[in-house]
Amino acid sequence: MTERTESQEFITGLELQAAKQRLEAILFAAEGPVGVRYLARRAGQSCQATRRLLESLQADYANRGVCLVQDGQKYCFSVPDKLTPEPSQPRPKVGLSRQAMEVLALIIIKGALPRKEILQLRGVTSDKALVSLLERKLLTTKRDYLKKALVYDLSEELLERWGFASREELLQEIESRRRGL
Repeated sequence: MTERTESQEFITGLELQAAKQRLEAILFAAEGPVGVRYLARRAGQSCQATRRLLESLQADYANRGVCLVQDGQKYCFSVPDKLTPEPSQPRPKVGLSRQAMEVLALIIIKGALPRKEILQLRGVTSDKALVSLLERKLLTTKRDYLKKALVYDLSEELLERWGFASREELLQEIESRRRGL
């Protein structure tokens, strides 16, 4: 009888491992934190059994490069705090495309412009460049009610990043560099 009990424990051990693997797969495939009920339903087991398995998985992942985190009533895999990069580390700079630089130069020199005028000046559409500049918070938009158009202008954030108080100050700097002063 002792052999039968040991083999039953062995089968239980295999079943436990398979149940953990199912939970791992569900958690890795999830787009965000998921609740115990969701995990239990997807894994085909009770909520109580799922909680025990989650506790076991948390212990398994405790000292690894990935950990199982409980956020309220939900769980997800994450990187331990001690392994995340320091916020003070500089992020790599990603340059602007040539098209984005052209659009930015037009707006610096001409002032706030609607999309139609940018198209006329460049001769090609600038939609992607405008989206890129807006996402980077280098431009802002405002509605020109007289022309019934959306107008693109330099953002305050861009001027602050570059160390200028106003567009005029930026234009003066450009002019002085052009003259070689």
